[in-house]
Amino acid sequence: MKEYKVVPCHGRVVAKPKAELADAFNAFAEIIAQEALGGWELVTVMPVSVVTKKGRTDAAEEPYNALVFTRNVEEEKK
Repeated sequence: MKEYKVVPCHGRVVAKPKAELADAFNAFAEIIAQEALGGWELVTVMPVSVVTKKGRTDAAEEPYNALVFTRNVEEEKK
């Protein structure tokens, strides 16, 4: 049997001038490496827009990525 979990990650990457683009993606790599320590394997990444209400009519939208992980779980023997 498999179990799944979703980990949010910012969907906007900000790269400084003259910086290597790979360095800007370190947040993704760190999350994946950390989850792998717990036996989780990355399955897919899905873009998600999160809307935060700011009063009755105002709202702010921010892009995120949903990182979906899976791992095998031993079923209890009956």
